[in-house]
Amino acid sequence: MDLRRQPPRRPSNTSVAGIVGVARMTDKARASNNGTLGEYLYGENSGLDKAVLEFLGISAKEFAEAVEKYDDVELNAWVLERSGKTESEIAAFNEMKLTEKPQDEAAKARLAQRLQQYAPGRTDIKTVFQSMELDDWGGFWQVDLSRRPPRSPYCKDVAGIVLVARMADKARASKAGTLGDYIYGCPLDMITLPFLGISKEEFADAAVQNPNDIELGDWALKRSGKTKEEIEEFNRTAESRQPESDEERARFQRYLDEIAPGRTDIDTWFELLDLDDKMSF
Repeated sequence: MDLRRQPPRRPSNTSVAGIVGVARMTDKARASNNGTLGEYLYGENSGLDKAVLEFLGISAKEFAEAVEKYDDVELNAWVLERSGKTESEIAAFNEMKLTEKPQDEAAKARLAQRLQQYAPGRTDIKTVFQSMELDDWGGFWQVDLSRRPPRSPYCKDVAGIVLVARMADKARASKAGTLGDYIYGCPLDMITLPFLGISKEEFADAAVQNPNDIELGDWALKRSGKTKEEIEEFNRTAESRQPESDEERARFQRYLDEIAPGRTDIDTWFELLDLDDKMSF
């Protein structure tokens, strides 16, 4: 995971081992291993990671090695087996961290600064976790597509479904007023959204509220109820989609002639979009 382009999962996320902080630490460990940690801190350098690791009885080095070997499902089982924590111990730890408020002056100042910058007037953000989540959101929800293209239509980083990551980038840029020449709600978006059973407005709101790909993907999969087989079929169909009608073929050719006159090897809409992104930036 590249934490220079998105935040890790929320500290309150319990999708790995049912323990707060573990999913977030997983994303940071993988990013640290890959050299894409950005401004985040992992392990002993992070107060939350240090508390979680001490609770689990696992070292930062051992955990970083585990995230390389296991996916989230396997990691879930490994953490529970390795730590030996009971349900009651986990529940008590979760409750303690979820309700913890800033104690020292530095933490209080960070919360005040984040509220002023990202949520002026809000009075419901009081805990350490809420402060961290606000900072993640404020730092990453906006995407500027006047400076870079959205992700490739082939990208499956969100829910394992083509077009969704690209659509998320456009939705965020649309909300931020930085869409550039792109269109949120283009014909390919309007094929993807009905497949998901999600409206254009609902998806845009979710993309803004969930700047982490995994959390947005989890939301989309839960909301859509699509099976693995349905997703695979959609991906195959979308990736191979070509212009069908005479009108669509003429539009495709005009588009191609504008960006790459003389190219005869571009047949699908995905190929054309990728080429346009490359030529534009």
